[in-house]
Amino acid sequence: MTDPDRLRPWERAALAAFGLLAAAFGVLVEVRSAFGDTRRTDLGVYTRAGWAARNALDPYAHVDDRGWHYCYPPPFAVLMIPLAEPHSPPPQAGYLPFPVSVAVWYAVSVGCLAYAAHAFAGAVLPDAPRGGRRWWYARAVPVYACLGGVGHTLGRGQVNLLVVALVAAAFAASVKGRRYASGAWLAAAATVKVIPALLFADPLVRRDWRALAGGAAAAVVLLGVVPAVVWGPAAAVGLNRRMAEVVLTPALSAGGDRSRAEELHGARATDSQSARAAVQAWLYPDRESRPDRPDPRASAAHWLSGGLMLGLTAWVGARRLTPAPADRLVYLGCLCALMLLLTPVSHMHYYAFALPLAAGLWLRSLSLRPGAVCGDARTLAVLVAWGVLTAVPLLPGPVFDRLRECGLGPAATVALWAFGLAVVGRPAPLLAAAEPHRRPFPLPTLAARRPTR
Repeated sequence: MTDPDRLRPWERAALAAFGLLAAAFGVLVEVRSAFGDTRRTDLGVYTRAGWAARNALDPYAHVDDRGWHYCYPPPFAVLMIPLAEPHSPPPQAGYLPFPVSVAVWYAVSVGCLAYAAHAFAGAVLPDAPRGGRRWWYARAVPVYACLGGVGHTLGRGQVNLLVVALVAAAFAASVKGRRYASGAWLAAAATVKVIPALLFADPLVRRDWRALAGGAAAAVVLLGVVPAVVWGPAAAVGLNRRMAEVVLTPALSAGGDRSRAEELHGARATDSQSARAAVQAWLYPDRESRPDRPDPRASAAHWLSGGLMLGLTAWVGARRLTPAPADRLVYLGCLCALMLLLTPVSHMHYYAFALPLAAGLWLRSLSLRPGAVCGDARTLAVLVAWGVLTAVPLLPGPVFDRLRECGLGPAATVALWAFGLAVVGRPAPLLAAAEPHRRPFPLPTLAARRPTR
């Protein structure tokens, strides 16, 4: 008799095809990043910063081969020392060739994606039979929903999947009761890319003082001790100050160092998906004549909407959040969605940060359907719609450029955030009654029968 939880042949073939697709995409990324006339990757920024850290130089004073600057905290430059790349023509002794660094970074990023999906599913559904259909669907579907942002991140050689993996490690540690470690993992995410500092709202709402203490201790080590060992105490202080001057201040206001405007802060220079960028595009439809500095009305709309969303998220967490891992992951995911919406400069590849929310919604639905391999139809429809609406603006062409600029992706993400907040703390029996146990696909094997009472 066939094991009902065993993967069907077509499901194994689909997983194998997805693996081959990931490998083929890796080959494409390798060619575009390392073997073209122009390197189409952001990895060179990180490897050049790694070279600066390896030689105790200022990573903010050196650029990659395209003239792009390093815009991350000092600890990440230290992390990139193994992939360090000197200025060309370089003395290659002791340094990895750049094509090898591209391959290593791609493999690390895919590994981070796999770890994050596995950590989220394992924390919410620890009893799912390993390797079975429920086990695989719990991990695969959220990744499929986020393929647009994930693919863009991998194609650009960006750091987002490492950040998501650190957030997943923080969540898994928290569920296991390792609260100090949970805060430390969140601090590590924030010292790779500053915006995950917003996620400390999660332990703050839950009054998890141990997690906050662990985060504070880890921040001191990562932002203070590690740079001091590499650059010296005085230089470490100066580097952190430099980070604030060239990255944080210009992003949060119209002042500060504008040397990164063309590649990071400028209203015309990037594919920013923030509310500020969308309002700016509506105010000035012609991209060529659009001011590079944010319009005060766009900034006001951004911070007002962001403040209201943050306040509502905090209120829901304080009033309705339960200790259930599924509920907590949805709430953490809502903060991740808010994180990518609140940052004044939010690129298309930031949609990879929605993986915790997609995983939380999907896993919560599965946790309410014992033995099922598929969540309820409503959750599935929401994830499919969000995945499509955030992937379509990635397509080339003036129509898709306009969809990207006018805020289609942020609007869809606001809807996903609202859906997440709506289900947080909702009693499971009421949700089960509101969502009939229907088959989301026309295949009878993809849904379990409603359990008899």
